[in-house]
Amino acid sequence: MKRARPQLESRWPRRWAVLLVCATFPLIWVGGLVTTYKAGMAVPDWPNTYGYNLFLYPWQTWLSGPFDLFVEHGHRLLAVLIGLVTIGLVVSVCRSEKRDWLKILSAGALVAVVAQGVLGGARVRLDERTLALVHACTGPAFFALVVAIACTLAASWKNPHGGLASGQIPRARVSRIAQWSLLACGLVYLQLILGALVRHAPVTLSPGAFGVFVQFHLVMALAVTIHMLVLVGGIWWQRQSLPATIRRPAYLVL
Repeated sequence: MKRARPQLESRWPRRWAVLLVCATFPLIWVGGLVTTYKAGMAVPDWPNTYGYNLFLYPWQTWLSGPFDLFVEHGHRLLAVLIGLVTIGLVVSVCRSEKRDWLKILSAGALVAVVAQGVLGGARVRLDERTLALVHACTGPAFFALVVAIACTLAASWKNPHGGLASGQIPRARVSRIAQWSLLACGLVYLQLILGALVRHAPVTLSPGAFGVFVQFHLVMALAVTIHMLVLVGGIWWQRQSLPATIRRPAYLVL
């Protein structure tokens, strides 16, 4: 009588998640280039590009045209690619994963990427700087979401102690690190919002009001730096009793 072979866990959800992270990161800074070169309205129609289907726009015109057109159209193409990869992630997770909350999280990523695309399109159709500001804040939030999904699909998520016995890690200590880490996320995101306010400040804003935004942005930069030093310093001080899954990301943050 043959023994039933244990069903191997599919690696595809993890692969899709890593691919999505790697594709989303450049989209963030390409979006920054759109703002830097004031290319948000380089293509005045959406979802088409100068009347062409997005995918059928002549590539010669795109590559040899003005730089603002190159950046804006490239930003849209990369965004579509990320949407397709997100669909692949959702399908893979729903087929292979048993954790229902992870299926919901991946579906949430799909909703988020669609909403982000519609928001970017509305910014063009309405020529509204406020929508560009919101678009700049929600993009990195989507990136953080897909990073979180990729982390939950990693093998280290299922073995978080990294070789340490669970009893060696005091629960109160880990809880304290988690609280400080969540606070770090909040401070960094607030700093990102302030940066978006500086980058997308209305042209009607007075120099005095703009100076207040810049000063607040600089103060928050100092606050984030100090908080990160304290967080990483605390983890380093307790490094002997903490697993590598906590230590290594902390050193990368530093």
